[in-house]
Amino acid sequence: MISADRSVRTTCPYCGVGCQIDLSIKDEYIYRVDAPFDAAPNYGMLCVKGRFGTDYVKHPRRVKTPLIRDNRQEGRSAEPVWREATWDEALDYVADQLVRIKNQYGGEAIGSYASAKATNEDTYVFQKFIRALLGTNNVDHCARLCHAGSVAGLQLAIGSSAMSNSIAEMEDLDVFIITGSNTAETHPVIANYLKRAVRKNGAKLIVADPRQIEMVDFSHLWLQQNPGTDVALFQAMAHVVVKEGLYDEEFIAQRTEGFQEYIESLESFTPEWAEKVTGVPAGKISEAARLYASADRAAIYWGMGISQSTHGTDNTISLTNLALMCGHVGKPGTGLNPLRGQNNVQGCSDSGGLPNVYTAYQLVNAPAVKEKFESVWGTALNDRPGLTATEMIDGALTGVVRGLFVVGENPMLSEPNQNHTRKALEQAEFLVCQDIFINETGEMADVILPATSFAEKDGTFTNTDRRVQRCRKAVEPVGQSWPDWKITSELGRRVEERLGVSLSAGFDYDHPSEIWEEMRHVTPDFWGITYERLDREGGVH
Repeated sequence: MISADRSVRTTCPYCGVGCQIDLSIKDEYIYRVDAPFDAAPNYGMLCVKGRFGTDYVKHPRRVKTPLIRDNRQEGRSAEPVWREATWDEALDYVADQLVRIKNQYGGEAIGSYASAKATNEDTYVFQKFIRALLGTNNVDHCARLCHAGSVAGLQLAIGSSAMSNSIAEMEDLDVFIITGSNTAETHPVIANYLKRAVRKNGAKLIVADPRQIEMVDFSHLWLQQNPGTDVALFQAMAHVVVKEGLYDEEFIAQRTEGFQEYIESLESFTPEWAEKVTGVPAGKISEAARLYASADRAAIYWGMGISQSTHGTDNTISLTNLALMCGHVGKPGTGLNPLRGQNNVQGCSDSGGLPNVYTAYQLVNAPAVKEKFESVWGTALNDRPGLTATEMIDGALTGVVRGLFVVGENPMLSEPNQNHTRKALEQAEFLVCQDIFINETGEMADVILPATSFAEKDGTFTNTDRRVQRCRKAVEPVGQSWPDWKITSELGRRVEERLGVSLSAGFDYDHPSEIWEEMRHVTPDFWGITYERLDREGGVH
């Protein structure tokens, strides 16, 4: 039996559940992963990826040193010829190119991708670098292509875009709806909690999905709607709630607005009409509406089957309206819950990795917010919301965007039109990728900056129910790779020098805890969360 040199508790790098894991280390290799039974949110549970998927940390194809492309003249789609470089050479080159583009075309000619796999501290420093030094809000990440519909709908309706239930509440539900999520496959730990609610507590599950997913086996009702008819289904359920007087009058009066106009808009959306559109029998629609509206504790869970749609925002708003009219928001066991797909996609959004907001969704065009960040960072800031991820790709094709800085993302794989994306990246004057492997986008880059994996750095992640948790360094970085925050900080100092500026809160960080403290200072939502508290309590909502 192998005897470990040490064991390190950290946060799983896969889905948005944020499972706590213990890494057993021997000779700087992770040889075993355990799930502690005393730690939230997973309490001993892990999916197969979390338990066995750590080999990539020491994979031989990891990028171990900065790389500069030697055959730029052949075009970005030519097979790259890489030359190893020192950190000084690579960072000087990147700084020179970014400053050149900024001086020649303006900061808004630079687009950037933050990473949903990086820590909160990594993202905060990166978006600060883009905004404070390059003068643009052109920073976005993969949420644009997954839960952007959920974010937009929830922000419009209730002003918050995260799960409103905690994972711990899932076992205590009376009724819950799952739609647009193959939960047992994509979020196995959450699926286990929801299965327990059915098996142990007798909760009633309503599955609304065109496919017979595993969770259908645990359901009380399966609403098998035709693809693309989600809004019709949920509007018809709302129609039943109104016609049968099942709505929560007190909640509506105290906590909502526009209810009278909304119920008038529902008049024609009868279950009989919806049956013709969705294929779901009118009786089942009515039964589902009565079941959900009459419950004491009812919640809705959804995945990208709801948000990744031409009407994803409408899907989310229709679910939100249904929850609000029934009073199933803001009370224990009630809520609206988009299930996040990557380990820090929630945290990347919370940390300012979006083009229209700073940390915790503070609007870039709100004068008081802008003034606060200008005061702390010591520089004038741009109050125009930046380009989204898809708009940056379009901008590269038309010449609006001249340079791209991609951290831990892969637009060549994730953007909806690969040929369009390739043509756009071919037009860019400069492309730098910061990652642990060379992916399809990296193959087209001018420079590759080697970052570290989750197991090689400290920081925090924020899971799907907005639980902030520690990520702890378990092994030494491979080769010459650096944590993302360090790369950005070293680059920031070089760009400051070239621009002849010096931010009052610059890039002189020695540890991620210092970055978190700065982020707390400008983010009221984070004021009560310290590293000491995270280490003591294991995580803070």
